[in-house]
Amino acid sequence: MKSLPVILCTLGLQWLFVTSLNAQEAASRFTEKAPRQNIYVELGGNGVAFNVLYETRLNKRADGIGLKAGIGGFSGSYEKVFTIPVGVNWLLTKDNKHFFEAGVGATFLHYADTYDIWCPGGNCNPYPIDVVGLSIEQKNSVYGHLTLGYRRQPKNGGITWGAAL
Repeated sequence: MKSLPVILCTLGLQWLFVTSLNAQEAASRFTEKAPRQNIYVELGGNGVAFNVLYETRLNKRADGIGLKAGIGGFSGSYEKVFTIPVGVNWLLTKDNKHFFEAGVGATFLHYADTYDIWCPGGNCNPYPIDVVGLSIEQKNSVYGHLTLGYRRQPKNGGITWGAAL
């Protein structure tokens, strides 16, 4: 049963890839002087809790394929999490304001704890640890992620916002 969402996501990404091959031949209605670039904050996204990301389109268009990379994390009383999410995404639009976003990527995660008071001599293995619903198996990990969502992006700059799974 768990494989059904994986199969659906794989089919969706394959469909996006095939349609992108056709889209490369046709001119976009939303061409721009330079590739569109964004810097944004993400809460609860690909970097687990809090991220700052940079994103750019690979073509001089508002839609199409793009790359994103960021840095994030959080710190608590007994633990620290540091993340570096990177990914490739595809934006689709009909009006250059409302976008459907689909993407795939990976997030490097570093977990550090200060539970020494619970481990006399420091010889215990605290893993696996549950951090914001994600099971951490070791100090440094890499997790894959898929993104499907909505994005509202003004044509001539301004505040961009969205929601994604």
